[in-house]
Amino acid sequence: MSNLFEPTVEAAQQQLSRVQPARYAQTRNALQGAVTRLSPYFTHGFIELPQALAALSSRFPLSGQDKLVMEFGWREFFAHVWQHQGEAIFKDLRPAISKQRYASRLPADVRSASTGVPVIDQAVRELYATGYLHNHARMWLASYVVHLRKVHWRVGADWLYGHLLDGDLASNHLSWQWVAGTFSVKPYLFNADNVARYAPSEWHSPGTVIDTSYEALEVLAR
Repeated sequence: MSNLFEPTVEAAQQQLSRVQPARYAQTRNALQGAVTRLSPYFTHGFIELPQALAALSSRFPLSGQDKLVMEFGWREFFAHVWQHQGEAIFKDLRPAISKQRYASRLPADVRSASTGVPVIDQAVRELYATGYLHNHARMWLASYVVHLRKVHWRVGADWLYGHLLDGDLASNHLSWQWVAGTFSVKPYLFNADNVARYAPSEWHSPGTVIDTSYEALEVLAR
């Protein structure tokens, strides 16, 4: 899959053995946090989610309130939505939050990692180099594309899916809908302070379009 993820059952099991649910809960939002890195193995069938949860539960006293269990639950939930909604997940499940027309093409500067917004350009470069992005980086990228560049979420979702080693149609497309507000009650927004809190310094984006308040971003989104 890439040198980050050896495509074997043994590698999947080794990665599972490294997972520490408590550290995951404490640090999962940080780009350098203790995330599981199991998603490529789930997507390509090297390990199944119930199997992984059973293995972790045998080592740790997990409950439905644990952050890791909740995130596993989101993946299963997205799969069930796809199962019941079918092709409908590729269209707005709720009305768009803005009456403005969304673009049907991804801007060239996003594709080429030349927006001038470090968090976005870093995310795109990492995506191309590794085929993988931390979930927080995926959310930042989606939010920027949809709410600030006014590109339809489906355009961004299809593009990202095409570059991901762990590309899962349900998780990817429904997550973009959640960010866009067509699978949730509000848009997902982020600003430069959020990036500074959770990302390394080269991702920080002071003085850019995202260096503003959430109130201002809400107005832009709507």
